[in-house]
Amino acid sequence: MNGNPVNVIMGLDQPEDYLSDKWARGAVMGRFAGRLQNPIQIEEKTFEIEHVNNMLLHSGSSGWHQKKWNALTQTDPLEIVFEIKCEEGNSGFPGKVNARVSYRLEESSLHIHYHAVPTAATPINMTNHAYFNLNPENTIGSHKLEIDADQYLELNEQLVPTGNKLKVNNTPFDFRAEKFLNQTRLDDYFVINQNKIAIASLYAPETGITMKTFTDQPGVVVFTPPHFEAICFETQKFSNTPNISSFPSTLIKAHQHYNHQTRFEFSVRNESQK
Repeated sequence: MNGNPVNVIMGLDQPEDYLSDKWARGAVMGRFAGRLQNPIQIEEKTFEIEHVNNMLLHSGSSGWHQKKWNALTQTDPLEIVFEIKCEEGNSGFPGKVNARVSYRLEESSLHIHYHAVPTAATPINMTNHAYFNLNPENTIGSHKLEIDADQYLELNEQLVPTGNKLKVNNTPFDFRAEKFLNQTRLDDYFVINQNKIAIASLYAPETGITMKTFTDQPGVVVFTPPHFEAICFETQKFSNTPNISSFPSTLIKAHQHYNHQTRFEFSVRNESQK
């Protein structure tokens, strides 16, 4: 890095641009991140949800990535908290939801804490849509990636999980050993091994910057957009879960608390270091 700072977030120039950004750069996704097939099942009841060709992406027109969040009074200079209130019936989901997201800096790490409470049983699955490039002067393919996952989710033609888990062995999705991304483009859900270690590690040899991702969620969608050089680590529960009973539940009952923790840890290492 030669002592020079590097902006590793691929953002936009103007604040208003974020509300109409097709790629939801930097946004919080909710109330349900990922893809859902219409209709969904909640406690043996069927709910018709907003959809295009029977599929809802990132909660559609009521998605929180398209809304303005309110910033709460900041009492800690290293932490900021935002909140949003989602009305009942938005995109067809039952219950109102009050949600908060806090961002906290601790040494070389960024901690994100998601919290939500609904007034009725509803699926909640939040994530962050920050796009990273640890060497913005080069392609994302110049980065090395490692993912602690033996399995990934099978997807249908709409990229909706079918319910099947597939082994990464002998596939382009095997990142258990660090390797260059090169031309690999991803929009896939990795089922994380429960080893209590970093679920993913990204490394840019030219700058020496490493970013490790930690989370309490069962998996991560890794996405490399087709139109700009970046990568996104969407820690979350499985997509389409309300329709697949074998998946970890995303159902939060009335007045229960949804909590989700993710941390991005940054460091600098030499190529000779692991």
